[in-house]
Amino acid sequence: MNQPCQNPVVTHIISGDLWAGAEAQVFNLCDALQASGNVSVTAVVFNAGILQEKLLALGIPVSLADETLLGPLAIAKAIANHCREHQSQVVHTHGFKENVLGIVGKELSRTPASVRTVHGNPETAASFLKPHRWLVNKLDILLGRSRQQAVIAVSSQLEQKLKTLFPGKVQKISNFLDVESLRRAWVDGAAGEKTGLRIGIVGRLVPVKRVDLFIETIAQLNERGIACEGIIIGNGPLEARLRELATTKGVADRITFRGFVDPIHPELQTLDALLMPSDHEGLPMTLIEALALEVPVAAHNTGGIPEVLAEGAGGWLVDDHSPTGYANALHTLLTSPQLTEERKRTGLETVKLQFDRSAQTEKYLEIYSALANRDR
Repeated sequence: MNQPCQNPVVTHIISGDLWAGAEAQVFNLCDALQASGNVSVTAVVFNAGILQEKLLALGIPVSLADETLLGPLAIAKAIANHCREHQSQVVHTHGFKENVLGIVGKELSRTPASVRTVHGNPETAASFLKPHRWLVNKLDILLGRSRQQAVIAVSSQLEQKLKTLFPGKVQKISNFLDVESLRRAWVDGAAGEKTGLRIGIVGRLVPVKRVDLFIETIAQLNERGIACEGIIIGNGPLEARLRELATTKGVADRITFRGFVDPIHPELQTLDALLMPSDHEGLPMTLIEALALEVPVAAHNTGGIPEVLAEGAGGWLVDDHSPTGYANALHTLLTSPQLTEERKRTGLETVKLQFDRSAQTEKYLEIYSALANRDR
């Protein structure tokens, strides 16, 4: 029999088709775990792309179970083969599809333990009108209850919601950054050229992100005499419709579609404000990054956003989820420099105290160690 490794071998399972908040957090986590020297990190991704490249650059073994070529069973077998090859002790899944296939792969390879991180609320509700999505959702919950040992929520809102689904298994571990490294790399002299008032939104151009509200907010501000440009950072299926909306609202010349930008930090630093009008959020990485770079934020009072914004002391929380509500918040932000500076300082201190990587990484290490020691 193979002897267990001195350090637990933890295999992360994630789609990797996009570079968005969950992917950025998985990368940050793998980087932190690797740097700790207390865990051997491996990964299986379902798509070639930025995440795979970044993990490989860290020297982390990554297997590609290409979902454009393989069916679900073949992907599960690829996960199992990877786990056998690397003698994985913990499979860590990230996402609904990844949970199901990761747990099946874990069972096929007889990997002792599994944990999941829930990065956000479902973007669309499961219903009988979408039987495939409904079935995956029910299977995901069943397997999580019966075949996973821990469930990690990235925000207090998710923690409370998940406790009813996975009794006794839920622990909150916030998303995090290496704040000082980020600031050393990007603060002072790293920002791009800035002209005029610039208000930005970052995210995929999909319904839940409510880029339509962003465009209408920019239109309202200009109507109120606050001449500003709206910067849309991200791409997605709604781009053509959103360009039409900008034309309809008469602000096509004041809306810039930047597309996908990596790294995002120089672009963030050109902004006078970041707006986050999503219908719901888990705990957005972009929000933490913006506060670390002292970019003022106005955001929907939903999900994990209030705890990052210190219940409003570190930014502007908006309850009126409408263009008028966001325009009112941004009007105050842009015309109250002393208040804005105070909230920027509070936002930075909150991120340093609660969302820096050291304490959060230690929580993951404790979970992995407990699971690995339990099964030795």
